[in-house]
Amino acid sequence: MSERDDDFAVAARSRIEGRNQERERKVARRTRRESILLWLCAPLLFPAAGAAAATAVIEANPAAEVALFAAALLVPMVLTLLLARRRGWFERIAWPLVTLAAEVALMFWVGFVWLEYGPG
Repeated sequence: MSERDDDFAVAARSRIEGRNQERERKVARRTRRESILLWLCAPLLFPAAGAAAATAVIEANPAAEVALFAAALLVPMVLTLLLARRRGWFERIAWPLVTLAAEVALMFWVGFVWLEYGPG
């Protein structure tokens, strides 16, 4: 091998390493962003929106359509599942359940405390 071939090989390796480092940085940023979104949206934002929608369906018509009520509960779960799609199998199951639990808790709180549906 000549000196020129060695320089070419070193330059090629440097470019490849630079691209790999940039790719790793992008993956780390995406992972961090998705993690923050998941921790904010799954237990807080999505359940609040779902509980508000489900409560609005019940408030509008006490014999509300089951499809609208189910959609109000399931849409936040699906959105959470989309955010957790790159996680392990356990988290892909657990996060939507966390969202559902928070939705139900918020619905009961809104219904019993704020709208005073409870006994009393």
